[in-house]
Amino acid sequence: MSRRNGASIVIAILLGTSLASHSASAESSKPDNRQLVSMPEEAQRLLRSDMFDHLVVLNLLLGHLAASEFQQASELAEARLGNSTKGKHRGTGMGPGRFMPPGMHQLGFGMHQAATDFAEIAKNEDMSTALSALRRITNSCVACHAGFRIR
Repeated sequence: MSRRNGASIVIAILLGTSLASHSASAESSKPDNRQLVSMPEEAQRLLRSDMFDHLVVLNLLLGHLAASEFQQASELAEARLGNSTKGKHRGTGMGPGRFMPPGMHQLGFGMHQAATDFAEIAKNEDMSTALSALRRITNSCVACHAGFRIR
């Protein structure tokens, strides 16, 4: 790599870091208009753990699709995000769902249904429809995070 290219990369990284820092500070000065959902600490912990797992699964699904591993994507989506995972914390008495307002609950159920739909669609091994179905899952995530918060 030439010295000039190296300098360009460093400048790009510094500029990107500066812009990201500016964007984050600008965001933090805006009021957070999302609905605050109160729930006990244990329910919050379970919900945050589940949301992180969902993020991991979405990343794995993208990897499976990139490798045209449709069957693996289908099985993973249902096992970790689909309707079969609804209410998995119910027996603890601290399942987050019991503390969610109706709109948040509806978005969560919509995400689980979208994942089950994706699992079925992925079996057809059509990349375009699989990606559209995956987007319906992430749309649910975005809508919920845009409308609700737990802290």
